[in-house]
Amino acid sequence: MTHPGKGRATVEEKDVSEDEALEKIAEKVLNAKNPVIFTSAYIILWPWKEGAPEKAEVLRELAEAIGAEILPITDIRPEYPKMRSATEINPYHGDLVIGHNKYDVSVFVGIDCPYADVALKIVRDGTICYTIALCGHAGHVDAVITLQDTGVDKLRKLLNVINKMKEKMSE
Repeated sequence: MTHPGKGRATVEEKDVSEDEALEKIAEKVLNAKNPVIFTSAYIILWPWKEGAPEKAEVLRELAEAIGAEILPITDIRPEYPKMRSATEINPYHGDLVIGHNKYDVSVFVGIDCPYADVALKIVRDGTICYTIALCGHAGHVDAVITLQDTGVDKLRKLLNVINKMKEKMSE
């Protein structure tokens, strides 16, 4: 599996347009029974990075639109290879939380790439949770859906697609 090209996305191992991926993401999160958004603590808890408050606001709106909770993931890397995940990884590590709380759709936004890559591999191989990675860089091949270069504008675009789809569903 390769990373999507510029202006492209990967959906279920297929290369698609970003617009097609946004539609699929909206469909998945709106039909989820128990969705969750994982994001960097640098966005929602310690917003001193440039653009963090704006991204946090959009994430709150997104969570409200899909009925998801937002959980922070701090950048704490365990000591490999002697990792004992229950004691060495923080309590909001994606794979532990998903496994214990039965989330069916998880959205990873703004998490440091090495950390997201590990979590997505574990989640994909160890659960039935549908994973969506909205990455600020090249994307994540272990997510079922991945978008690259995701910033505030792309998150707002996703929120608009979700709101339009919600309107259609309620008619």
